[in-house]
Amino acid sequence: MKIDSAVVPLLVILLGAYGVAHGANIKVTPVGQRTGEFCAQDRAILFEDPTGVRVLYDPGNTVAGAGDSRLGAVDAILISHAHSDHLGNAKLNQDPNSNSASCSSAATIPAPNSNTADIAAGKQSAVMAGGPLATMIGRLIAAITGSPTAGCPASGPTNEMTVPRASPCTAGLGLGAKRTVRNAAATQGVQVTAVTAEHPNELSSAFLADPERSELAANGLGAYVGVANGFVVTFTNGLKVYLSGDTGLTSDMGTIVHDYYGADLAVINIGDIFTTGPEEAAFAITELVRPASAIPSHVNEAATQGGMAIDGSKTARFADLVRKGRGNIAVQLPLSGITMEFDGKGRCQAGCPRR
Repeated sequence: MKIDSAVVPLLVILLGAYGVAHGANIKVTPVGQRTGEFCAQDRAILFEDPTGVRVLYDPGNTVAGAGDSRLGAVDAILISHAHSDHLGNAKLNQDPNSNSASCSSAATIPAPNSNTADIAAGKQSAVMAGGPLATMIGRLIAAITGSPTAGCPASGPTNEMTVPRASPCTAGLGLGAKRTVRNAAATQGVQVTAVTAEHPNELSSAFLADPERSELAANGLGAYVGVANGFVVTFTNGLKVYLSGDTGLTSDMGTIVHDYYGADLAVINIGDIFTTGPEEAAFAITELVRPASAIPSHVNEAATQGGMAIDGSKTARFADLVRKGRGNIAVQLPLSGITMEFDGKGRCQAGCPRR
C-alpha cells in the first residue's frame, strides 16, 4: 500500500506520541513516618501516572492530613478497608525529614475525623472503596466541608470520571467492577478494579455518632461496612499493580490477579497475626501472583535501618524467600519519600536498587 508523502510526518508525530505515552514510567512514592526508612505503621503509597493522574493508596496515620507537603495533588484515594491504620484515625505529628523522626513508634496526634476525609476534602479527591464504606467516608468528608459529598460520575463503558475535580466525591466499587480516572487533558485514563481480600472490615465506633457510638463501643464492636478488598490498578503505560489490602492467602491471587489481570507489580501485606506472614506472602508472590517486582507492606515492625532491611526482621525474611523462589522476582523496599519508577512490565527503572 502506498502512503501519501504528506501523511508521513503526521504518522511520525502520532507514533512518537504513542511511544512516549507507553514508554513512560509510573512513579511510586511511599509516604511514611521517617524519610528513607520503612516503618511499622507505613501504609500510604502515592502513584503518579504519565498523564498526571495521582492516586493515593490507604493513607493511614503517616500522612499529616491534606497539608502534608509531600502529597501534591491527589486525584483519587483508594481505601482497602475501614481499619484505622488504613483509613487513618490520626495524623502524622513530626517532620519525617528530621534526624529525630520516630520510626519504631507511631508519632501521631488524634484527628477529629479520618485522615482520608481530611485529605479528600482538602485535595478535592475522588475516594474509591467498597460501597458501604464509600458512603460512610462521604459522611466524614461532609462533616469537614459542611455540604453533602456527591457520588463520583461514571461515564461510558469503563465508568470514567475526569480530574482534577472542583469538589470531593465518593465512588463505591464492587469486586470485579471497575472505574476509570482520566486527566481532562489526556485521552487515556487509569483503571481501578476491586479484587478479593480475606479480612475483617469493621469501622471503629469512634467514627460514629451516638447512640451507635456508645452502644457498639460498650460491646467492643465496630460497625459493619461491607467486605474488605484489594485493587488492581492499570496505568496508561500498561503497568498493572496489585494492591493486596489486608488479606490472607486466596486462590484469587492466582486465578484472578495473575491469570486474568496479569499484575506486573504487587504491593502485599506481610505483617502476620492479622494478615499473611512473610512466608505466606512470599508464596503468594512466587507461586500465585508472579509479578516482576514486589513491594512489602503492613509489616508492623521497624523494618529498616539506614534504608536496609534489618537482619532477622519479617521484611528481611520475606525478601529472602522471594529471591530464593521461582521467577527472579525483584523485591523493592518502600522507603518513605524515595520515589521509585516502574516501566509497563513492572521492572524498576529508577530509585529502587534491588535488595
